[in-house]
Amino acid sequence: MLVRWAISRYMRLIPIWLQVLLAALVVLWLAWSMLFNTSKSGSLMGHSHIDRPIYSFWVDGNWGGNLSAYTGGLYTGGGTTCCWGFQTSSVEVVWILDVTPEDIEAGLEEERHSLTVSMPAYDRQDQYLHVHFLPENQVELAWSPDLQSPLSEKLQEEMKND
Repeated sequence: MLVRWAISRYMRLIPIWLQVLLAALVVLWLAWSMLFNTSKSGSLMGHSHIDRPIYSFWVDGNWGGNLSAYTGGLYTGGGTTCCWGFQTSSVEVVWILDVTPEDIEAGLEEERHSLTVSMPAYDRQDQYLHVHFLPENQVELAWSPDLQSPLSEKLQEEMKND
């Protein structure tokens, strides 16, 4: 009751035309956000098709975790990280290739790579952005509504044929 009294008391101090204008601005802002929202949001899931572990990776600055070597099988991948927003039609993927003690003995060092790739098609039910790390520092992206990447089978076949 006290809150209602306080709100009604202060609302009397604001002219009605200003109250209407403020309410209209809020409604317009909400409508604009809903109609022209170009952001895509979801979880990141990484898949490695290379022989080195990935220490960490990011998609447009959103952290995706780390990956063991060869986690790109049909039903495998890294863990997922949630919940990220992607604003653009292309994204920058950054990743760091890790080294094992054996790699260090062989003279390998950590390598940092980055690549700008186009954002794939996105449906309203899609929740996971799958990031596939391929040989020769290539990356492919795909959206899906579940943990199964739509690229897994295609990429597995390509890897067998190479």
